[in-house]
Amino acid sequence: MSFITLFQLNNLIQSTLEQQLEPTYWVVSEIGEMRITQKGHCYLELVEKEGQYLTAKVRANIWAYDYRNLSGFFQSVTGKKLATGMKVLTKVGVQFHEVYGLSLHIKDLDPNFTLGERAKQKQLIIDQLTAENLINLNKEKPLPLVPQRIAVISAETAAGYGDFMDQLVHNKERYGFRIQLFKSIMQGEEAKSSLVSSMEMIYQKQDEFDVVILIRGGGSQVDLDCFDSYEVAHKLAHSPLPVLTGIGHERDETIVDMVAHTRLNTPTAVAEFLLSGMKAFDQQMDHLSQRLRLAVVNQLRLQNNHLIRLGGRLDHKSKSLIQHLAHKHDLLSQRLKMAAENHVHDMKKKLDSYQEFLVTYPFRILNQEQRLVSSLASKIALANPQRILERGFTLTYKNGKVLKAGERVVPGDNIVTKTKEQSINSTVSSVKDE
Repeated sequence: MSFITLFQLNNLIQSTLEQQLEPTYWVVSEIGEMRITQKGHCYLELVEKEGQYLTAKVRANIWAYDYRNLSGFFQSVTGKKLATGMKVLTKVGVQFHEVYGLSLHIKDLDPNFTLGERAKQKQLIIDQLTAENLINLNKEKPLPLVPQRIAVISAETAAGYGDFMDQLVHNKERYGFRIQLFKSIMQGEEAKSSLVSSMEMIYQKQDEFDVVILIRGGGSQVDLDCFDSYEVAHKLAHSPLPVLTGIGHERDETIVDMVAHTRLNTPTAVAEFLLSGMKAFDQQMDHLSQRLRLAVVNQLRLQNNHLIRLGGRLDHKSKSLIQHLAHKHDLLSQRLKMAAENHVHDMKKKLDSYQEFLVTYPFRILNQEQRLVSSLASKIALANPQRILERGFTLTYKNGKVLKAGERVVPGDNIVTKTKEQSINSTVSSVKDE
């Protein structure tokens, strides 16, 4: 069996490409990633996409001298610097290195090709979100003073998620957090639907969380395409909770970053942001606690002085009141004594009066009764029938009883008429009414 070495194979590929390909080609592509070294060389990743699907990708470079000329010319024509997301028309030569593999050497570019479709599409989405008043909608959500119940959207195995958890859970201040991960695909064709699904699950449990954290941890611009989609940005804007993002480095600003409540560069920066808020609140509580303690001490001192003053005033008032009550008691005692003496004197006078009355009263009553008896005796004596007869009057009796005025006498009645000297018996023969 015949064989060749890998180096020989790569040499064969290199020589074949040099023989079969033209020295240069004009190629339409999109800048998926772009990096400038300290020496001024520009390294790129050129991509081609159908919609959001990646169909081709290749490394490319522009050497420092060419980059200074080409980038300056491009900016003077378009008014914009070369950047990721731009669709460009470049003149390239194909290179194949035995160690570094296939790459393109960019020798020229057409500035009239302007911004790439990707940047245009992104701007269209931004314009649509702006027209729908969604860019600042989530920013209007109040950020809790101390968010501790956290919903995290991330890939479970992502290094950024690990850094976030390590920073947050093992903080030296030992602040406590309750964190729940909502797993999501963070790049590729299924990322958009996965992110939207995770958000919907969080929104259904919104009362269980204070804030939503969306973290990824960098990657190429192409890898972050899902965060430039309208669907993900629209869903995030309508979040009932404030959303914090840490899905790339500072140069990787996505539409989701623009719509989020707070955009931070990395997952670690998100953790530091939360911890700084806790620390600031903790310090504020310490400061308020010290102020409260001082206020309480001062208030206690003031109240103590006030109580001392009140005690002095109370002692003085008590003594004055006791003296006043003692004086009033003496006056009342004197008045009571005098009233008692006066009452005893009055009672003695009344008793003497009663005694005199009891001595004289029976005699007065007896005299009165004697006079009454004498008067009655005189009246009785005057009413004696004998006295009437002695005065020349007569008494008429009927049936043995004195005949009274108005009493009827009929013929045949026997009557007796008495005078002083005689008793005359008569029989009535007739009666005449007067």
